[in-house]
Amino acid sequence: MSTYNRTPYTRRRIRRRKAKTKRFTRGMRITLFAFFVLFLLAFLAFLVRIYLINDKNGDRYKKAALSQQSYTNTVLNYQRGAIKDCNNTTLAVSIRKYNLVLEPRTLNTDDENKITTVNAIVQHFGVDKTKLDEVIADRPNSMYEHLDELRNLDSKTVEAFEEKMKKEKKIQGVWFEETYTRDYPLHTVGCNLIGFMSSENSGTYGVEESYNDVLCGTTGREYGYFDANMNLQRTIKEAKDGNSVILTIDANVQQIVEQEIADFQKNGVGAERVAVMMMNPNNGEVLAMASDFTFDLNNPRDMSLTYTEKEINAMSEDEKKNNLMEMWSNFCIGSAYEPGSTYKPFTIAAALDENLIEDNSTFNCKGVKKVADRDIHCSNRSGHGVLDLRHALMESCNVAMMDIAFKMNRKQVSEYNKLFGFGQRTGIDLPGEASGIIHEEEGLNPVELATSSFGQTQTMTMVQMLGGFCSLINGGSYYQPHVVKEIQNSDGEVVEKINPVIIKKTVSEDTSSKLRSYLKSTVEEGTASPAKVKGYLIGGKTGTAEKRPVSKKKYLVSFIGCVPADNPEVAIYVIMDEPHVKDQAHSTYATEFSSKIMKKVLPFMGQYASPK
Repeated sequence: MSTYNRTPYTRRRIRRRKAKTKRFTRGMRITLFAFFVLFLLAFLAFLVRIYLINDKNGDRYKKAALSQQSYTNTVLNYQRGAIKDCNNTTLAVSIRKYNLVLEPRTLNTDDENKITTVNAIVQHFGVDKTKLDEVIADRPNSMYEHLDELRNLDSKTVEAFEEKMKKEKKIQGVWFEETYTRDYPLHTVGCNLIGFMSSENSGTYGVEESYNDVLCGTTGREYGYFDANMNLQRTIKEAKDGNSVILTIDANVQQIVEQEIADFQKNGVGAERVAVMMMNPNNGEVLAMASDFTFDLNNPRDMSLTYTEKEINAMSEDEKKNNLMEMWSNFCIGSAYEPGSTYKPFTIAAALDENLIEDNSTFNCKGVKKVADRDIHCSNRSGHGVLDLRHALMESCNVAMMDIAFKMNRKQVSEYNKLFGFGQRTGIDLPGEASGIIHEEEGLNPVELATSSFGQTQTMTMVQMLGGFCSLINGGSYYQPHVVKEIQNSDGEVVEKINPVIIKKTVSEDTSSKLRSYLKSTVEEGTASPAKVKGYLIGGKTGTAEKRPVSKKKYLVSFIGCVPADNPEVAIYVIMDEPHVKDQAHSTYATEFSSKIMKKVLPFMGQYASPK
């Protein structure tokens, strides 16, 4: 229907509706425009407010934000405890060093300061400028960076640079943190006994390993942050230094022993292996232990003190590795061997304690004894004839020892073997101890009874032999061998004293008294006479052990002894494995060597020669 056909009323309604729509649209436009203007004004006001806040209080808010940020979290190293001898001579000590720390973020805030600082470091420490620039550029926001060339700096050098920093205020973004390096002032002395530090900064071999937990301290922490005034504040949790270990070893005695071994190997007969161990028989304290394998503790991978350059160059990598481990190991506790006739005092002591023999017991040696299906010879193939007990030891008669062993049953022999500490670790406070191999009771058949009576077919270590021997001469008390006598804190106060520990009783006082007398006669009049030292009463026994296979005619010769013979205060054990001579079966090499050592070391131990 067209507009003209509508009624007047309808046309009026349409006009009013259009007018209303037009008014609404105009109102909406006005409202939107007003809202936009108000929003724009508010936004402008907000920007103005931010500007005013930043202009007036920007630094304060920036500092407040920075104060919430961690600046550094640095480990503070402890000082590892020292190792000292019984006279307080330092054998191992941790020396304070310094690492230079760079703050690239600080340096990058001011180019002039950065240039001055870098040039000062290069000039003072001689480091490559390019490396410094690379560290600063590669890690621009870091506050803690090291350079390998600026580690382990000595205090004198660092103090001089710190003085330079005080004078030149433009040197910024650099400081020093403390660290420690291990130093062994006597270099080679006691190397196998002391041990050294691994690349992981942990004790390796010797006392460094066995007392690692004692020597280690507790690390501390240093936290740094900016306060509201942009001043650097540090919170420090101090490190706790490790305890020091005081040894039973006398460094003077140890050094003399090592020098004598080196001289014998270089200028004397020499041998495949030479080792010496000394002990106080009245408390189990080890006074010295050394072998011909030696190295500088400050450079333990250098093999030149033990091997020639030619030998080192000829080694494969595996051979070098194995030879290094052998060089670092402690022969006195870690290697077992057949001891030979130095075992004979133990055979006699066991039979005496069981009342199976007496002082006046006699033995008839014809130079050989038939045992089961074989002949077992004495060292004197012609025979010693009739001997009493004293002379059986003095002349080192194998036949007499076999006769004594056959008076005992296999159970008794087995029990005494274990009572003397053979076939088991002594528990000495050092790592790497071997146990050796002895016959079990059921394996002690006639041949084994016979051969073991004079120190063959069973293996022992030096510490086992000397520990057991000390019990034979001190009245029968078996003290646990040990190398540490006390532990001190960083202030030098004793926190633990290692008191002597009697593990067991091995023989009676009467048996011990007889043994001391026999051993004295053996040196005074018997086979061990080369062990004499003018002005001293020495007791002891020689050993000549035939190595397997016997067809090679290789021998380990030895001497075990004590001084003073009637009331021993020092015990010594010397072994020489395969002396460099054609005829090795002579214990004289070991007894003469023992005499030479004792003559030099006894005065250091408070043992003085008689004026007679």
